[in-house]
Amino acid sequence: MLAGPSCRRAEATVPIGWIAVGDPARLFPPERHEELWATQRELDFPQTVFGIAREEATMARVTERYTELFGAHRDDRLLEEE
Repeated sequence: MLAGPSCRRAEATVPIGWIAVGDPARLFPPERHEELWATQRELDFPQTVFGIAREEATMARVTERYTELFGAHRDDRLLEEE
């Protein structure tokens, strides 16, 4: 899934509280959760983003993956602008 300037729907603005999902991206308001879930389930968000199976995607495991992913940048340093 792409977001921001790489998104094929970059000409669209996603309102606060809404979600853009799919390729091409579709916009969903909060009250269309069931329709959103039908699309999102097929994308396998936990596997795609965290590299873990949906049945293993507890908050503890997701938090652990966030820690690993962000921890990989602990030694990053800002580069001076020219």
